[in-house]
Amino acid sequence: MALLLSAVIVALGTTIVGTGSAPAAPPVPGFVGKTYTSTAVTGEQIPGGGPLEVSFPAANRIALSAGCNRHIGDLRVDNSLLRLGSLASTMMACPGPRAGADTWVTEFTKEPLTWYSVGHALVLVGPAAQVLLTEKPS
Repeated sequence: MALLLSAVIVALGTTIVGTGSAPAAPPVPGFVGKTYTSTAVTGEQIPGGGPLEVSFPAANRIALSAGCNRHIGDLRVDNSLLRLGSLASTMMACPGPRAGADTWVTEFTKEPLTWYSVGHALVLVGPAAQVLLTEKPS
């Protein structure tokens, strides 16, 4: 009898626990899995003219290049804000006008970026620049 009662309690416990609903995962932004290239910059210009290329290989990852080294890191989307974690980068020397491109990326991403998209365009707004990017064909 005790064994039967234990089995019923376990079964009911499983059923009760199993009926709860898990919190819904946030929707994956439409830019995930895509790459964008800048077509216009308002404010502080990219040294050497860029362009800024931004890729979103996964929902929580970002890769950027402004014409010199490639920067990669973690990304968290909070509604209209992109919060970037520490970025790792390649370490090539970039002579001439592109020498400041990496510093531009660092300054552009030091605060959360406001983002919005329309069709195949993505706009990123940082502390000193606003960048219009267009989706690259796959």
